[in-house]
Amino acid sequence: MAEELLRVERLCKSFPVKGVRGPGVQAVRDVSFTVCRGETLGLVGESGCGKTTLGRTILRLHEPTSGRIVYGGTTLFAREVGEEGRPKGKAQAVDMLPYRRRMQIIFQDPSASLDPRMTVGEIIGEAIDIHHLASGRESRAARIRELLELVGLRKEDAERYPHAFSGGQQQRVGIARALAVEPEFLVCDEPISALDVSIQAQVVNLLEDMQRELGLTYLFIAHDLSVVRHISRRIGVMYLGSLVELAGSGELIQKPLHPYTQVLLSAVPAPDPRASRSRRRIVLQGEIPSPLRPPSGCPFHPRCPRAVPACERTVPPLREVEPGHFAACLQAGSAP
Repeated sequence: MAEELLRVERLCKSFPVKGVRGPGVQAVRDVSFTVCRGETLGLVGESGCGKTTLGRTILRLHEPTSGRIVYGGTTLFAREVGEEGRPKGKAQAVDMLPYRRRMQIIFQDPSASLDPRMTVGEIIGEAIDIHHLASGRESRAARIRELLELVGLRKEDAERYPHAFSGGQQQRVGIARALAVEPEFLVCDEPISALDVSIQAQVVNLLEDMQRELGLTYLFIAHDLSVVRHISRRIGVMYLGSLVELAGSGELIQKPLHPYTQVLLSAVPAPDPRASRSRRRIVLQGEIPSPLRPPSGCPFHPRCPRAVPACERTVPPLREVEPGHFAACLQAGSAP
């Protein structure tokens, strides 16, 4: 049995909206899952579903509204939920600075996350300085050179500025910066979405190599199911801030239980034209509901082709329908 590294329980994150009563924008709603040491958990869903907010909330770059985050056996944040889903009592939260070494993030847009006024060496060295990881200037410089070579860049690149690099090279700098503090856990926030297809494969291969060499654990956020399937052991699917399905990557691709997952998979291009012609494409009706005013009951029911009257009233829990396969759907497990 693999060791549990991260546990998220009923995590919620809302953003208040000026002039609007109530909880505001409910970006993350009652999300629970675990991540084992050394594994990659993929997280997919369309734009605006709350993937990035969830990743940042786990790292407490956004403070959670309620729920619990446990990392390595230590509770990083805990706050109960009272009536009507509102947070109850005072939050219990630890100082995150010691955990910044163990938990890092690779941002989606490398050109926006790298300070253009700093050299690459200064960008990577900043984290080393904050956590006092070098005994002197020579040790610091040697560590920067080692990290650059680890991600496939030259040691001479330490003197260059971010604008002198291509998008793929900038993302490698972002990876080197995240690795500078020797973390155990990385939130990879759509690290390849801003890159050309040919460069995407290089970055994914680099992340896999780093995981094997350094024993890293990933939460890999993306909207491309084919990429997530390649790199992940398990996949979670989000819709409107909620986790609607969670299973092993092969199981989820071959036998999706939630109607929304089935819709996502039907839109993935097939390399074989004959298979593509024979596959049924599921087209959703209507627009994505607003997270400011989410629908009652199941968040997917206004667009779900299998919705029944009970879906409008009941919020389906994420339940284990088959061994290791969880789905938040009243109809999961029944014949379509």
